[in-house]
Amino acid sequence: MGTLVCKIELDKTKGITVTVENADGQITQTMTMDGTSITTKVQGQSDTSTIVQKADSIVVTCKDFTLDTETITCKSSKASQWTSQDILKLTSTKDMTFTSSAKLTQSATQDAKLSSSANVTLEATSAFKASGMTAAMSATGGEAKVDGLTLKLSGETNAEMSGAMAKVSGQGQLSLESTGIAKLQGSMTTVGGSLVKLG
Repeated sequence: MGTLVCKIELDKTKGITVTVENADGQITQTMTMDGTSITTKVQGQSDTSTIVQKADSIVVTCKDFTLDTETITCKSSKASQWTSQDILKLTSTKDMTFTSSAKLTQSATQDAKLSSSANVTLEATSAFKASGMTAAMSATGGEAKVDGLTLKLSGETNAEMSGAMAKVSGQGQLSLESTGIAKLQGSMTTVGGSLVKLG
């Protein structure tokens, strides 16, 4: 690196400007204190980064922004927003928690995927609802189980349950009913019980 050109300008109206020029690297560093804000600027051949600090705000503008610390705490007393105009990735090598004391919403205009190499648990202390234009749930390695204090399965146009072996049982009363045609059919059909009434 060659010789640097350093300048300090004092002005009762514009404030103080400190400039360092690196002619060989084609880099100019400028710090300006004008009584309202402190502006730090580093200008190179193709990129410029700036930090503007005022009494109520700090604005950082740059191509690449990196924080490397032991801990980071971010806290705001009012509404906050984080927007990425490209891919946004959050990664943790240990546990990660998202918590809201009010409503929590997750949405996507395209596919949304929740995956884990271990167990996944979705839990609500009150109502839990999952909906979609179409919905599918599958277990590729074992049992798929749905249970509740009461269980209701319904379809507005058609409801179907199938399997290599299908079983419907009730510990108390079991009712199979249709307001239209009811059909029970098999290659071999058995109806039995201590008391059987047909008709």
